[in-house]
Amino acid sequence: MYSRGSEWREWDLHIHTPASFHWNGEHFGADAARNAQLVDEMIGALNDARPIAFSIMDYWNFEGWFALQRRRREQGSPELTKTVFPGIELRLAAPIEGRLNAHVLFSDKISDQHLKDFLSRLKLELTNQPLSRDALIGYARQVGDDILATHGFDKSTIIGNEAEAYKAGCTIAEINVDSYKEAIRLVPDSQAVGFMPFSTNDGLQSVKWSRHYAYVLGLFQCSPIFETRKPEQWAAFAGIETQENKAWFANFQAALKGIPRLAVSGSDAHCFRGNGTNDKRGYGDFPSGKRTWIKADPTWKGLLQALKEPAKRSYIGEQPPKLDRIKQNKTFYIDCVSVRKADNSTIQDAWLDGVKIPLNPDLVAIIGNKGSGKSALADIIALLGNSQQSIHFSFLKKDRFRGKAGEPARQFIGELSWLAGDPSTMPLADDPSVDRVELVRYIPQGRFEALCNDHVSGKTDRFEKELRGVIFSHVPASIRLDALDFDQLIEKQESVFRARINELRKSLRALNQQIVETEDQLHPKVKKNIEELIRLKIGEYEGQKALEPTAVNPPAEELSPEQAVASSRLAEISARLEELEVGYKATNPAHQLIKKKQRSIRSINDRLALVERQFKEFTNEIANDLSIIGVNTSDLITLSINRTLLNSHQEALSLEDETISKTVKDIGEEQFKLIEERKCLAEKLNEPQKQYQVYVQAVKEWKAALEAIDGSETEPDSLRGLRRRLTQIDKLGDFLTDKKAERLEITRQLFGVLDEQRKAREELFAPLQELIQTNSLIRDHYKLQFQSKLLGSPETVASQLFSGIKQLRGEIRGEDESFAAVRTRFEKYQFDSADDCVAFASEIATLLEESADGQNHIPGIRTIMRKDKEPADVYSYIFGLQYLEPKYTLLFQDTQIEQLSPGQRGALLLIFYLLVDKGRNPIVLDQPEENLDNETVVSLLVPVLNEAKKTRQIIMVTHNPNLAVVCDAEQIIHATFDRKNGARISYHSGSIENQTINKAVVDVLEGTKIAFDNRGQKYH
Repeated sequence: MYSRGSEWREWDLHIHTPASFHWNGEHFGADAARNAQLVDEMIGALNDARPIAFSIMDYWNFEGWFALQRRRREQGSPELTKTVFPGIELRLAAPIEGRLNAHVLFSDKISDQHLKDFLSRLKLELTNQPLSRDALIGYARQVGDDILATHGFDKSTIIGNEAEAYKAGCTIAEINVDSYKEAIRLVPDSQAVGFMPFSTNDGLQSVKWSRHYAYVLGLFQCSPIFETRKPEQWAAFAGIETQENKAWFANFQAALKGIPRLAVSGSDAHCFRGNGTNDKRGYGDFPSGKRTWIKADPTWKGLLQALKEPAKRSYIGEQPPKLDRIKQNKTFYIDCVSVRKADNSTIQDAWLDGVKIPLNPDLVAIIGNKGSGKSALADIIALLGNSQQSIHFSFLKKDRFRGKAGEPARQFIGELSWLAGDPSTMPLADDPSVDRVELVRYIPQGRFEALCNDHVSGKTDRFEKELRGVIFSHVPASIRLDALDFDQLIEKQESVFRARINELRKSLRALNQQIVETEDQLHPKVKKNIEELIRLKIGEYEGQKALEPTAVNPPAEELSPEQAVASSRLAEISARLEELEVGYKATNPAHQLIKKKQRSIRSINDRLALVERQFKEFTNEIANDLSIIGVNTSDLITLSINRTLLNSHQEALSLEDETISKTVKDIGEEQFKLIEERKCLAEKLNEPQKQYQVYVQAVKEWKAALEAIDGSETEPDSLRGLRRRLTQIDKLGDFLTDKKAERLEITRQLFGVLDEQRKAREELFAPLQELIQTNSLIRDHYKLQFQSKLLGSPETVASQLFSGIKQLRGEIRGEDESFAAVRTRFEKYQFDSADDCVAFASEIATLLEESADGQNHIPGIRTIMRKDKEPADVYSYIFGLQYLEPKYTLLFQDTQIEQLSPGQRGALLLIFYLLVDKGRNPIVLDQPEENLDNETVVSLLVPVLNEAKKTRQIIMVTHNPNLAVVCDAEQIIHATFDRKNGARISYHSGSIENQTINKAVVDVLEGTKIAFDNRGQKYH
């Protein structure tokens, strides 16, 4: 009858009939025909009222219930379309000034005799008579005049007037409280429950707890149902602490022994139809809109289920939040799924023809044996909902229902109807369209296992991509930077950080090259080599000095006039050659300076071209942002380069270079002429004069040789140049210290940028983290927490280092020892401060340097570098923090996401889909047995499913029927697949009437939540 299972419906569990002595209208009388008319009028009012279920609570009797039952058995009786339970309203003897009402609610299947037996067990105070009409009349006639007068009755009147005496008895009689409890207890088969008014008229709240605690406690513990119209009291009875009830919640729960109770608000109608005011309420007219909603079948078992889970299955107010959500989002809720044969079908077998399944808007469970059609229904719903997971379909695929040529799937048409909007209709042989919006989120077994298992094995990162997609959905549009997904957003947001990091690492690389060159110069062999070269140069100098030409005196004999002229001219030529040599030497520094300046101008031009290119890239990057805020690039920033200045310098240097080159050329030409002239003149001299001239020239060459050996400080291979190099080496230690300090400062700057990058990512998770904090289930039970950290691994560091470093000695001798040395140092630091990063980098550098040194005081690490590897690259990796990256990590029950098992990953993924994902589409989950075993479902996902179904529709396919109940499915669809006779669908709600599914299902209905796996293992 109730194919959609447990649904939110209005229930009015407190109405009266004409059998009540306080009825506002015509009472039942002796005229049977008139009584039948009154019952028909009552049935009409019940059918017209909004509630689906009612309970008759007539004072002191069941006559209204009996009259309704008699009339329904008579021919011509109108059909009653609502559920009606029998009940009774009584008054208990209580230690208060005033009255204490009490109710009892009975199953609609109870026999008349059991109701009569119940009445017989109730004992009136004062007379100790079983409750009956005669006993009430006798009670009224037995009490004193003062009691009767208090309630407006006269003793003399009731003595002779049976009707007045009965009315007086109903007004003033009280039931012994122990007999009330015992009478309920003795009703067989749990067909009766106590129902106490609490804060409504004459309710239990009026009894002073402090004075009559045992009395109140006794009624608390024997009453599964209470009547109230206050939300904070409904919550307290259901076991929910709120801001309004927290001051007294603990004591209240102690009185209830921690067992939740169902709180309801009845109309307390004393007429069939009201006038819209509290003064005259008819059936279903709840005071002040305090309607009672119960999510269960309108049956006795449905009510019993609500008694066990009142927090989930009851609500007092205008409308439960889920119904509000459905009303506002009708296009996101499936109404029903159906399959029929195509009009041109030629197939004889029935297969799925004629299947039409209405779906509950909460949690739907599809159960059945293997091959019964569970996954078929899931695939069909996913197909019609245009899910893009068709690659993972298990039924609608080739070699299954679609065969090799699409048969027999092409013979059938599926239709998915929504609560609002056009239905989705398509042949079962077609694939979902990539151009259409995905209306259903399908999580089939194949996709689930691919996401969870393949991630662990390293085959794919789709698991994290799914999580990133959910994260991105929570990022406010204001900071999405027009990105289409999380990766695009990261790229856009962090491009500036990466540019800054690249510039710092470029500077670091240049600095490390200087450091390596300095370390190379500080190698003991270098200094020893220079000292050896100096020693050799000194020897060479002394050797050359010993080669000083033997002095030759000027010739004494008188020269001929021609010889005198030649001699004089030779002296002039010698002097002039010396002048030209000095002039030539003077041009060298000037020429070198010009070349140096020209090289600098070329370098400046190259760098300016790079700046121009970077500036152009930069303006292109910010152009979109500037257009958004309405700012022109030129108004914000311009780049001005005065190349005229450089060009004028270049022209001046070229002219100066031409002048020097001309001077050098002129000197060379003049030297050549003078030397040629000297040769001619020498031939005119006599032998002594020739020898003297040879001596003079030899002295000049000897002095030149000495000068060449001694050299200058700018000539690196000369004696003076070598001595200067030796002096420079002695000063390199301080230079190296300064450069290493500069390197650490760049490391600190790099950490600063990386930390900014990390904080920027943290801000992206902030909206989702805030959502998590507001959801107590995710926050406290699952302990879901995002963390944005600078993360790396010692394995990565070691692997990178030892690809360029030989593992030969010290702590890095051997594979295991090397990795242990790095890991020990890595695990000392959290890398959440610049100090940590600097300290780790320094420790690793020291480790390598000590291993390279070998007790020989050799600076640097070149001696342990592998072939074709450079020390500067290793230093740049260490001090450039290339092993650290801003990453988000997710903690699930105090375990990092990287360390979760496939099953935990599956649970986490569903938590994201069900609780965190902002999507509103229905979710179809085909439970994967490997990644979502029964224990995981029970321990982790039952609370998630219960929370998620508040906001969206969920369809779960499960191989275990017990899980359907344990997961609190509102609708259970039991599928049986038969190709010849067609699919047979049976429906069950949470209050399953059919007890043949499984013993565990029945146990659940009785209040014991147990599920069995295929091996008989129990999960509580």
